[in-house]
Amino acid sequence: MPLRKWRQATVVGCGLIGSSFALALKRNQNCARVLGWDTSTTVLAEALDRGIIDEVDQSFAKGTVSEAELIYLAMPILQIVDFLRDHASQLSSGAIITDSGSTKRAICSAANAHLPATVHFVGGHPIAGSHHSGPKHATADLFAAANYVLTRDNSSPDSTAFNEIHDTVAALGGRVHLMTAAEHDRAFALVSHLPQLLSSALASVVAQQPDSDALNGMAGPAFREMTRLADSSWSMWRDLLASNAHEISTALDLVLAKLRAARDELHATSLADEPEFLELRALFETEMSGSGQAGVRERRSTSSGFVE
Repeated sequence: MPLRKWRQATVVGCGLIGSSFALALKRNQNCARVLGWDTSTTVLAEALDRGIIDEVDQSFAKGTVSEAELIYLAMPILQIVDFLRDHASQLSSGAIITDSGSTKRAICSAANAHLPATVHFVGGHPIAGSHHSGPKHATADLFAAANYVLTRDNSSPDSTAFNEIHDTVAALGGRVHLMTAAEHDRAFALVSHLPQLLSSALASVVAQQPDSDALNGMAGPAFREMTRLADSSWSMWRDLLASNAHEISTALDLVLAKLRAARDELHATSLADEPEFLELRALFETEMSGSGQAGVRERRSTSSGFVE
């Protein structure tokens, strides 16, 4: 199937991800007009001034039907859910909707509940980003060689809509992987959401010590690397934690069991015992696999695994 040339695409949410998607579409020249819409007039004006979007899609503010054939939702998770509920009637017949949300079950469920049968939805999650935010940091290369999950809950992988989103993402450089929403949320609870909480917890423990300034002054690169994620935005993570609470709590239970076993072993140890440290040794000797992760099914791609 030849790569679809979109007549009009609208990016809803013109921050880093949405603006980067707009720039990538324009550079690839597979979309005649790229429009944008954002609840922030400042962000929207900046995206327009920088040439990231060609014009503003006013339909969602005015209550009219958008002419976009492709709509890319790049907002916080619960805002995506709200958009699917509140603006479903403003999507043109035959339009294809995809998103960039970093949890999938709530979004896919909302699409199933609210979108008319004439509108197609393909859930997406680009494993790409930056510690910067906003349209001024957007780049057309953001998705190049990045893993990009598409969910098959709402559209069959054999459908035209799914294939058109797959091929558009692949044309932008994304390495496409197929998952169900449930598979996605379990996997990323372990390899993305859990690391964020561990990083934030470590930073919080040190920050609450009475000599925290001295501790930070002595810390080496290991501590800085471990706590790098602690600077992440709470406003973004609140939605993520709320929309994947069960899987994240299960992941926490798994790591807490490991840490409790290690703690108990340390409590029961003295140097005179010549300890064997069976639990601690097992932690250090765990081998990380360099191959693909369970639950990920790759489609027309030779890469595997996750990139955060």
